Amino acid sequence: MRTFLLLVTVFVLSAGVVRAQDPDQPAAQPPAQPIVETELDTSEVVPGQYATLRVTVLVPTWLPKPVEFPSMEAPNLRVRLPERSTGPTSRTVDGEAWSGVSRRYLISPMVADTFDIPAQTISVTYAVPGSSDPTQVDLQTEPVTITGVVPQGAEDLDPFIAAESLKLTQDVTQPTTGLKPGQSIKRTVTVQMEGASPIVLPALMPALEIDGIAAYPDQPAISEKDERGVLSGTRTETETLMAEGGGSGHAPGIELRWFNLKSGAVETASVDGFDISVDGPPAVREGDDRSRLVLAVAGLAALVVLALFAMAIRRYGPRLSAARRNSQERRRASKAWAERELLKAVRRRDYHATLRALDEWARRSPVTDPSQIIPVQQALTTIGRSIYGRGQDSPASANWSAVAEAVGKATAAHSKSAGIGLPPLNPETARN
Repeated sequence: MRTFLLLVTVFVLSAGVVRAQDPDQPAAQPPAQPIVETELDTSEVVPGQYATLRVTVLVPTWLPKPVEFPSMEAPNLRVRLPERSTGPTSRTVDGEAWSGVSRRYLISPMVADTFDIPAQTISVTYAVPGSSDPTQVDLQTEPVTITGVVPQGAEDLDPFIAAESLKLTQDVTQPTTGLKPGQSIKRTVTVQMEGASPIVLPALMPALEIDGIAAYPDQPAISEKDERGVLSGTRTETETLMAEGGGSGHAPGIELRWFNLKSGAVETASVDGFDISVDGPPAVREGDDRSRLVLAVAGLAALVVLALFAMAIRRYGPRLSAARRNSQERRRASKAWAERELLKAVRRRDYHATLRALDEWARRSPVTDPSQIIPVQQALTTIGRSIYGRGQDSPASANWSAVAEAVGKATAAHSKSAGIGLPPLNPETARN
């Protein structure tokens, strides 16, 4: 009896081992992993118009924390998040209900060029299948390429402006002639456009140099609207012209050439100029009498110098002009020139000029290491959010200071890596 029970036990255990090793039994499946999808509706778009980039994240359970989406920003690209850009989504995957979230980006090239947005990291926290414990993973989007394409017939527009409609108007306080010293007039120019953002518009007010008239421009005012994904807005510039002394001249008119997206033709919007004059003697400035005496004496000597100079110009002028042009072209094509333009744009706090100058400086030879310009791009991202965020606040001085500091560090780091020697901080110590 004892022997019989032992044999039965061995048989049962052996059968269990056989079933466990049965190759026909399905193998255990690894736990499902989150999915990220990247979809671009078009790879070619007119500068100033928008392509739609949609990024969708799906998980097999649920999301206890919001997904950390990337900004997708890059130089000379404007990235907007429209109203209700991020929302929940769900889908059936392998017969199971998955949940997730989707974000819609509107991306517009500011110039005609090709822009590569590399793979971006998305941080996702989701519940472990079969448990309520959260886990965190980093996913990668697909890289995308967007090309800004200028329509045929609009190649000579500089700057390139495309919209569905554009209207240029002007208001000038009267009168503009017969002014007395101390009086002023105000000139206000407004562009109203639909189908594009007014940030693509250039400066409108022309330079004014008339004796006896001083010009005091205000900061441009830009207003942008987004109604169901359709952009519109205005740019307004105001300039006060102050009469200081006798003089007269003409304030030039303004023309703005643009591409009509509806008609497919280049059109011109314009406003007329106007005459301006001030009655009375010319404005007298401090030191004018002494300056006139000095100029009179210098004028006599200048006649002789000019005569000699004219002879030299006739003989050596063509060669000197060619040499000067070559020198200017080399200087403008240099890395140092691009660096000066970048620093000027930062000092002016001109966001778009800074983006263009940074890109130009980085790619000129010797090419700057991309890691050296990342801090500058991050600092500019804060500025861009202030300008184009929902609040549309003016960037704080501290934000621009951070940009200036980041640019300074980037240029210094490039100079060091390129082997460009910097002068010693203490020349006396250096000599000792």
